[in-house]
Amino acid sequence: MSESKALADRVVIVTGGGRGIGSGISEVVAGAGAHVAIIYPVESEEVHAKKMIQKIEIAGGKASSYLCDIGFQDQIESTVAKIHKDLGRIDGLVNNAGICNFAAFFEITPENWHRHLDVNLSGPFFLSQAVARFMKEKGKGAIVNISTVSAFRGGNKQVHYISSKGGLNGLTTSMAHEVKGFGIRVNAILCGGVATDININQRAEQEARDGKPYVDPPGVRGRGLPTDLGNATLFLLSDASEWVTGSLVAVDGGALIS
Repeated sequence: MSESKALADRVVIVTGGGRGIGSGISEVVAGAGAHVAIIYPVESEEVHAKKMIQKIEIAGGKASSYLCDIGFQDQIESTVAKIHKDLGRIDGLVNNAGICNFAAFFEITPENWHRHLDVNLSGPFFLSQAVARFMKEKGKGAIVNISTVSAFRGGNKQVHYISSKGGLNGLTTSMAHEVKGFGIRVNAILCGGVATDININQRAEQEARDGKPYVDPPGVRGRGLPTDLGNATLFLLSDASEWVTGSLVAVDGGALIS
């Protein structure tokens, strides 16, 4: 964990903070002194949140968990209110949770399309709106949206996912305009390929199609680690980035320029 205490005594919400990219974000943010409020979507995911909390506490940090499917606005409002009541403040929000159910263009159903928009775009909007009300009262806060470089590059079987993330990028820059007068900063991280379950499975499918193992190109590491995203998130949540808002920051091992 980070030795820095740049987020000492702050409360940071991390959606999907129990596994995948979210686990790296939770770990680094907690290591910087914040109390991390991990949001998980369904009861079966609680085990991951609890494991993350245990890891954080063993390292001397603080964390708690809350059940909330961010695809439903009513759950968002009540969960944010509970977090504020339990922990007394909300200083940061990391909209990390997202879904990507790969499907070919002609096979994307209305249900699948709307679920991606609900979780990947509407969820971050309503979470940010609820959290920003508390930040506005304090005159300070930071919101970080986890997006993807694929929003600029496209990708196979990801029309619904990439459309939602493109919307998230637009939400980031527009929201930054709206709330900057209240001391609230909003930025997004454009994530490249990270070694999570989704990307591990995607690479396995590619290897099966190609009939040979995938080999990273020379130079910069080909796949990121969840803590790589955690380190970038820490910067955007901390006072070190107080002059940064409305930015789309690529943390991708060079994927955007390849």
